[in-house]
Amino acid sequence: MRTIDISNLEDLLPDSWKEHAKNLKDSLEGKNAMEKREIFKDNPIWQELLVILKGLSNNKCWYSEAQEVMSDMDVDHFRPKNEAKQIDIDGKTIKRNGYWWLAYDWKNYRLSSIYSNRLRKDKHTDDNESFGKGSFFPLRNGCLPATCVDELDDEVIYLLDPINPNDPDLLFFSEDGKAVPSVEKDSEPWNYARAVVSIDIYHLNHTPLKDARLVVWNLCQRKINQIKQINQKEHRTAGDNARIEIIKAEIREMISKSAEFSAVALACIEKNKIRMAA
Repeated sequence: MRTIDISNLEDLLPDSWKEHAKNLKDSLEGKNAMEKREIFKDNPIWQELLVILKGLSNNKCWYSEAQEVMSDMDVDHFRPKNEAKQIDIDGKTIKRNGYWWLAYDWKNYRLSSIYSNRLRKDKHTDDNESFGKGSFFPLRNGCLPATCVDELDDEVIYLLDPINPNDPDLLFFSEDGKAVPSVEKDSEPWNYARAVVSIDIYHLNHTPLKDARLVVWNLCQRKINQIKQINQKEHRTAGDNARIEIIKAEIREMISKSAEFSAVALACIEKNKIRMAA
């Protein structure tokens, strides 16, 4: 996960779309749950923003950093519109009212792979459990859910949000391509819990994802090893220096925000403690 800057997103939206969204939001007032569902079903205008949202991440899922070439992407409602599922401390799932009043709010949209957004089993394992966001939006126990825009900042949410610059740093990646918390449970229990819950709900350890990350990690590691071998030479040549510059340029390309699984390459650099990380 890398931070997605949506500060200019509103300027990219057609005026006609914003007006339509406002009218639809106004039409939801006073409707019952079934009537609201019908309006959502008949007016999924968030899908019209798919190309614009893809442009903010070079076609990458905002949760997993995967570029979905052979499958569809979803425009995910970060706060679910119909219902929101809360994970209870005892492992129970409790449903509460959805954030219908954010259904047509562009600030609530996130670009998501179907494997992060929809409930799916990992067909590459014997595990029968389903992962994916669905309508999950857990809050810290005891936290009251928002009922209007002014109350959103009072919510203490579990899920890591790619538009929050502080959240992507809570994820790290191991040498085998697995997503793990970047903090220790004892030192930062709340941030650790947020990372663990997000990894499960966003299905970030789906087997194909881990395999793809492993390829990126191994490639980055090979490049770092080449730099280390040259640095260990007692007498460096001009050719050695030029080779290091080329390799570093390649690594910088791997960690650019537009690169697929760039956070994995960043994790590899951090683990190796090479000076070019800055």
